[in-house]
Amino acid sequence: MTPLNRLAAAAAALLLLPPGAAAGPEAATPDTLKAEVEALRVADVAWRRIPWKSCLVEGLQESRRLNKPLMLWVFIDRPVDDTRC
Repeated sequence: MTPLNRLAAAAAALLLLPPGAAAGPEAATPDTLKAEVEALRVADVAWRRIPWKSCLVEGLQESRRLNKPLMLWVFIDRPVDDTRC
């Protein structure tokens, strides 16, 4: 297919689209994006009710105080200047 034939085929395809379809999707606003995210989110997930700790020392202290086991989740890619603990 020659470049001119490709150009003609692309132009014909654009002419067959309904009005406004070639312009692309509407620009999303922050409110519409938030509504889309909330629609995808499950309302009640058990792990969201868990009082997670971001500091290991606080977690150990509470585990000992409540006499409950501690679950340790390690994610190593934290910035050096992270001051959560």
